[in-house]
Amino acid sequence: MSPSPPRQGATRRTRAGSNQPQSRFSTPARRTGLAAVNDDESVMSGSGMDVDDESSDVFERGLRADTVFSKSKEMTVTFYAQLPVEVKQALRSADFYRDAYTGDVDTLTGFAVVASLRNCFVWKYSQALTGTPTCYIFGCPREPYPPPMATPFHALVPFGSQREPGLIVCSNIGQVRFWDSIGMGLAGGDNFSFSVLSLVEGENVTNLVRADAQTFIASTSAGRLFRLVVTSSGGKYHLSLHPFGRPQSNLQRLIPSFWSDPEQQPQPGFISAVAAEELARDATGRLVWVLIDLRIQQWNVSIEGWEKLLTEEDISEQTRTALREHFPNAPESDVELDLELLDLKLQGSNDMVMLVSWAGQDEECVATELTTHPRRVYAIVYLRHLPGAYTVTNVRAVPYQSTSSSGAPMHPRLQVIVPEKLIAVQFGDAVTICAQENEFMDRLELKSAMDRTLGLGVVQGESEFLVLTAATMMKTVIDLDEVATFSPETGRANLIKSTMTKAILYGSLPENPLHFSFPPEIDEEALMSGAQQLSEAILESDTEVVRAHHDLHAQMSGRKDRLSFLIKFINDNSALTKMSQRSRQTLAADAEKLYAAHQLWLRHNDSLRAGHTDSVLHEAVYRYMNALGEGHHEDCLRAFLRLRVRDLGGLLPQVAELVRRSSSEMGGKSVETIPQANQIALTILQSAHSYREYNLGVYGIVLPMISPWTSQIEIVDIVNELFQRTTLLVETPSGDSEAAESKKVPRQQLPELAACLFRCIQERLDWLGSPSAAEDSELKRDFSQLEDRFRQLRPEALEVLRRNGFANEAFKLAENYHDFRSLASLCHKDKVYPPEENPNAARIETYIEKFKEAFTTELYQWYIEHGELRTMFAEGHNEYLDTFFAEHSHPGISWIHDLGRGRYALASQALLTEAEHAPELVSKHLMLSMGKLSHLAQLHEGTKAINQDVLDAFHDGLDFVSVHETLIDDLKSALASVRSRQSLEMQVETITQKKASNLSNRKALFNVFKFLVRQLLQGKALSVEDMAEILSLKDNYGRVEDYTTALHLLARAENIPSARRVSVFKNVWRRIYIHDDWNLIRQTTGVSDQELNQRLRSTALYAALQAVVHKRARPEGYKLTPAEALDVPAEDELALRWPSMSPEEATAIARDYQRDSRTLRDLDLDGIFLSMEQLVNADEGVPGSS
Repeated sequence: MSPSPPRQGATRRTRAGSNQPQSRFSTPARRTGLAAVNDDESVMSGSGMDVDDESSDVFERGLRADTVFSKSKEMTVTFYAQLPVEVKQALRSADFYRDAYTGDVDTLTGFAVVASLRNCFVWKYSQALTGTPTCYIFGCPREPYPPPMATPFHALVPFGSQREPGLIVCSNIGQVRFWDSIGMGLAGGDNFSFSVLSLVEGENVTNLVRADAQTFIASTSAGRLFRLVVTSSGGKYHLSLHPFGRPQSNLQRLIPSFWSDPEQQPQPGFISAVAAEELARDATGRLVWVLIDLRIQQWNVSIEGWEKLLTEEDISEQTRTALREHFPNAPESDVELDLELLDLKLQGSNDMVMLVSWAGQDEECVATELTTHPRRVYAIVYLRHLPGAYTVTNVRAVPYQSTSSSGAPMHPRLQVIVPEKLIAVQFGDAVTICAQENEFMDRLELKSAMDRTLGLGVVQGESEFLVLTAATMMKTVIDLDEVATFSPETGRANLIKSTMTKAILYGSLPENPLHFSFPPEIDEEALMSGAQQLSEAILESDTEVVRAHHDLHAQMSGRKDRLSFLIKFINDNSALTKMSQRSRQTLAADAEKLYAAHQLWLRHNDSLRAGHTDSVLHEAVYRYMNALGEGHHEDCLRAFLRLRVRDLGGLLPQVAELVRRSSSEMGGKSVETIPQANQIALTILQSAHSYREYNLGVYGIVLPMISPWTSQIEIVDIVNELFQRTTLLVETPSGDSEAAESKKVPRQQLPELAACLFRCIQERLDWLGSPSAAEDSELKRDFSQLEDRFRQLRPEALEVLRRNGFANEAFKLAENYHDFRSLASLCHKDKVYPPEENPNAARIETYIEKFKEAFTTELYQWYIEHGELRTMFAEGHNEYLDTFFAEHSHPGISWIHDLGRGRYALASQALLTEAEHAPELVSKHLMLSMGKLSHLAQLHEGTKAINQDVLDAFHDGLDFVSVHETLIDDLKSALASVRSRQSLEMQVETITQKKASNLSNRKALFNVFKFLVRQLLQGKALSVEDMAEILSLKDNYGRVEDYTTALHLLARAENIPSARRVSVFKNVWRRIYIHDDWNLIRQTTGVSDQELNQRLRSTALYAALQAVVHKRARPEGYKLTPAEALDVPAEDELALRWPSMSPEEATAIARDYQRDSRTLRDLDLDGIFLSMEQLVNADEGVPGSS
């Protein structure tokens, strides 16, 4: 009678889908792929390399034995054998998230096993190589209440090559069935022997392992072990079992052995793994190692039928320490680390390999992030057992991590492929391979969610193993020599490259069960280096990744597909974020060049079909290849497109050189060469730009590009040269109709050339102006130069388009690049006023509405520069005019707008500002008069008071105008006696001779006077400095008050630099002092005091002192003694004062100043000055001396 099923207690988790205990964490499901790069003939062509959808039938694949699923230098994976039909049918309908399956590949017997809760399938897998294998089906022990995802444990019993093996199947609750031959499976498998492991309630079986051909060991979740032994009796095989322990006789139980040590008792716990040594010849027993929770037990299993526990040690502390040393990111807290010992295998008498896992990053902390963070991280720990201690000798990472998206549960299983050299770990959806001597690692990952690993069989004595999956059986061969030469410096990048290469070559095969992906914790530098190496290999048609093809179009399409698949693969593995912008852009540039080269080849083919020679392309390619020493190719063009696509940009200088040669040769070859050259350049650059724009997101490119190949300064210069030469060609008058007809094609190319040129320049400006280029001073200079060049080039190029009938294209380009200056100019090439008759009036209104101030600013600036103020004010956009004048100071114009808007204060202020700098006297007078009226008009608009300072400024300005007018009248009086009409120069000469006779011996100042007179006669308004000069230079006999006028003007002038004003004051005072004949005045013989005082009162000095005596706030220089007036300005100051004069003229003026200074010094007027000052004070009633 079968025992009642034990109750499932809260013990260790239930094991599923394996002959080993279930890990607490699942195997991850495959990530769904991102959208493929779209790449059709217009811009991109479909990848053509997309992997099959996971819903495809993975069970119906007719494959040859030599079908390669994956191949690299180190590892080759091929199809090995089909599964039996019965197994396929069972697995086809299986839901691995609900229905657990387990399996094994027993290379000792040559048979494979697949088991579910109900049935166990056994077949000879080598038979599947030549035909359909025979499948043996057995019923598994039934459990009344099986735990979720539970499967039975199974083991084949080898009886040698002459007899079919037997089969042991054990349920989770210890029900054991034994068939001494699998041949019974053909008859229904009902003839079996039945045994039961004596388990307690809540105790489950966790392992069933074969120690040798007749001995098997079962373990439980309570820490107990059972020995199952196959024996022969009466020609039949029987299975006997008993729990581990030393048997005792009745006497031993009654009489304790006082002279023997008490035996160590095993501690309870969950047994994860059991590993048994091979039984040595003549040995009395073997050692068995048991992994139980965080401990390792060592048992002596005697051939006499008893077992003894030798040691039981906790290895958690040394394991945690080793993990933290090898993995710096491992949690420091033991609770957070959550160490788990999963599997154990032996490599020698004292060396063992252990598979462990620990907790990765908690996903609850990063729920908002897009990436999936690992829940369990795996590692291989190498242990050595010495008497009394376990030592960790090495730790190796496993390229696998389980995540929250884990698939059906599967306890990872460890296999030693080659002792001390190679280890494999079987997960539910992958098998990882790790070298023991270096850091080499790789993995086989299943593609379909309907597929999973079931078993892994190691071929003894060989570096190969078989992988049984739900779809097929694969053979994996490892090249140990290649693995041994793995270098950490280059190996990581080579592994990444190898992974991507395998994905490209084999990932698209619909019958391939493998999925290719990057390992976890991928090294960023290795990723970038590997991706760039592979991309370069594809560009160069490396035979390892590109299949040879006589059809270049097909060959280039295949290369494009490979590059598309490459970036898709990187995206599908969420690895793009690990790549730098420079690396991403390198991959994008490779794809751009290949796409552009393909478009160039397609255009060339179209040209050949149309009967054209396309000589420029052939000649340019030949010149380029020949310069590289590769001109020996029979077809240089095909060779270039196969091998040198990376140098595609280098083709354009050769094209430009051919254009230059054709332009310099006689015979009009340029009319044939230029259109072909244009087409080559446009095809390359336009195709590259189109591909880049379309795939920015695919490559994760953040603009601007880093020094893009399409906008190198040499490329910019070439496109500009082609545009200029094309313009010259089409605008040169044609001699006949045939010549005119030949220019149609190059004329039609002008808009595309201009657009391409603008794009290249703007692209380079974007790069030069980016933060990444900002630190380079040379690049800053390049940016400034190119920006100025673009600013000058745009209007010229747009005008070329307009002249040649492409006005709409010119407008569009100007819009796209926000060249509002050129837009304003283009809008006014025809009638400007009145604005409603401008053919572009509607366009102007559209631009104003669309671009607002950005356009109106340049529009109004254009109107001002071209004198079209009436058009500007007639358009009526007052709000934009307000903004324009608020941001751009044009007081000479804005006052008109302000008056029209009733803003009298603003208008008066603008007029005052503009009048100050008005060059024409009439304009100055008009502005001051209107400004004063506008200022006063505020009173009529309700303003209670006006700014008196502003009104005084207008009065001063109008007074200054009156000084001009008075002076002009005085000067022109010299012309009264002239009867004939004189030229301007004759008038200037006459006035100077009559009004500046005192300057006859001072030639330089004489010329200065002439210059200022000429200005006045031409209607110019003089500055205050110039007015002071001319008033003090002229003959002031009878008009000494003009000296005082000069002083008053200078005193009120606040816009002259202080030093310069003092210098002019000194000039005026020197002339005041030397105006009179002091030697005559000082002859006092026979002269009364009254007469002497009268002489003094008639001098210019008296008039000047009288004018300043009542001035309380005197600016520096307003009153100067003779000694203070001696200083003359230096020549450099004179050069600034008279910028239009030559250095020689400035030197001559300085000499005249010095002559006046010497004259003043020789007069010795210090005493006269004091006497004169006393006289003025007395006359004016001023007490004391000022």
